[in-house]
Amino acid sequence: MGSGDTLQAVVDSLAERLEFSVLIEDASFHALSWSVQTEVDDVRLHNILRRGVSAATLDVIDRLGLAHATAPVRTPAVPEASMEQRWCVPLRVAEHLVGYLWVLDPQDRAGPDTLPALAAAADRAIHVIASGAAPEDDDRQLRDLLGRLERGPDDEAARRLTILARLPDGALIVVDEHARRDGWPLPGGLTAHPVGPGPGHPGATSGPPLPLVELHEAVRRARLTLQALRAGALLTRPSWDCLHGWRMVVEAPPGLDPAEIHPGVAELHRQKTPDLLITARTFMDLGGDVQATAHVLHLHRTMLYYRLDRIKALTSVDLRTGPDRHDLELALRLAAFRDAAAG
Repeated sequence: MGSGDTLQAVVDSLAERLEFSVLIEDASFHALSWSVQTEVDDVRLHNILRRGVSAATLDVIDRLGLAHATAPVRTPAVPEASMEQRWCVPLRVAEHLVGYLWVLDPQDRAGPDTLPALAAAADRAIHVIASGAAPEDDDRQLRDLLGRLERGPDDEAARRLTILARLPDGALIVVDEHARRDGWPLPGGLTAHPVGPGPGHPGATSGPPLPLVELHEAVRRARLTLQALRAGALLTRPSWDCLHGWRMVVEAPPGLDPAEIHPGVAELHRQKTPDLLITARTFMDLGGDVQATAHVLHLHRTMLYYRLDRIKALTSVDLRTGPDRHDLELALRLAAFRDAAAG
């Protein structure tokens, strides 16, 4: 085995020796190299032409336990998956599954005497893969699978990502605002982090961990949380599970106009300057504390009382005691949240 050995050389050599069709794929079932295909079935055609396998084939592989095999496995024909019988050799580097070597044998011509040749070819393939022959392909697959899961639930993509990233069964996912070394980058400066069962990743922007297949929901929660923060939400932590009352804002139907909650919000937005709008938001965020509001806004109390009276005149809401002040507060939060969408 020379230093210039390749996966293509491995499959060509084995195919010539055994006179069978040979294929090597990575751990997420993407074809890497294949010999001249003298005999094919639908599974092999799908793998080569579409660089992947069907859901039915994945079910068969899972049922046969091939991901956990440590020696060559003779797999039977599975008519419902259009899969002929073949030999499968899992490829492992330091006990980690990195791929599969497949030898198609629909006529059942290969016997136990084939095993030494399969083992030798598998050793060569493992050496090539361990030398780092295809890191760019792994990165491309990772980006592709993350993109599919970000767009919506995709069981096949979740299964392939679990295998590609060597995650434990039942792995969960969280999404954070800040980049971390152990994370997968996502659009918009977010990072995804796989976590195991348990407490997970406390304080993640997306909140408590979700199943890997629900990555899209974790991304949605993280983005809505950040939008709420841009809108001025005061949270104990920048996390979905700390939104509390802001959940009503971030989950509000897109067609709901803030003015439908309270028309005073439109009146405050029509003013030439945002002074009254800022005063109303700050006063209510601080629980109606006059002293704290004056301090935050750098106002004399007399000026603050003047602004509160102006707000009452424009909106018919007394922010200190009015029963409908909470409706105006909710309307103001929703308006700010919508304005923060472009941030």
